[in-house]
Amino acid sequence: MLQDALRKLREKTKDDIDARDTERATLLSWPGSPSIEVDGDLAPYPADKLVFADYLLDREVKADFIAAEYLEGDEAKGSVTGVLANGVVYETGEPYKQAPRSSLRGKLVIPSPLQVGDRLIVSRLSGQRYYVHGKDVGAGG
Repeated sequence: MLQDALRKLREKTKDDIDARDTERATLLSWPGSPSIEVDGDLAPYPADKLVFADYLLDREVKADFIAAEYLEGDEAKGSVTGVLANGVVYETGEPYKQAPRSSLRGKLVIPSPLQVGDRLIVSRLSGQRYYVHGKDVGAGG
C-alpha cells in the first residue's frame, strides 16, 4: 500500500518544477532560432529542446486607437485614447464610453525582454528538454 502511494505521488509530481531542480544557462541566440548553453553541459540546446515561459516571448495586443483630438489651426481640441479590442481603455482599464471622431485598428507589440548573452534560470524536463523560467537577475542578467 505504501509503494502504491509513493508511485502515485511520483506520477503526480513528475512534471512539477522544484526550485532545487533549477539550473543556470546562457542564451546563445535569440529570437530566430533560440539556443542555450546550460552550465556544465558540453553542447548547447537548440530551439526544439526549449520551452519558454509565455511572458518571455514577443506579445501582440490588438487595439483600436480612438482619435477624439483634432487641430484647429495650431490649437488641439480633444484627445487620443488607446482602446483594446475588448473595448477597454489601455491606460486605465476602464470601459471606453465616448463617441469617437475616427479610429484606427492596430496592434501593440510588447517585445521580449531576452537578449543574447542573458543568464537564464532553467529546469530540465523529460526528453532532454529545458523549460526557461526567466532571466537570472541575481547574476546581472
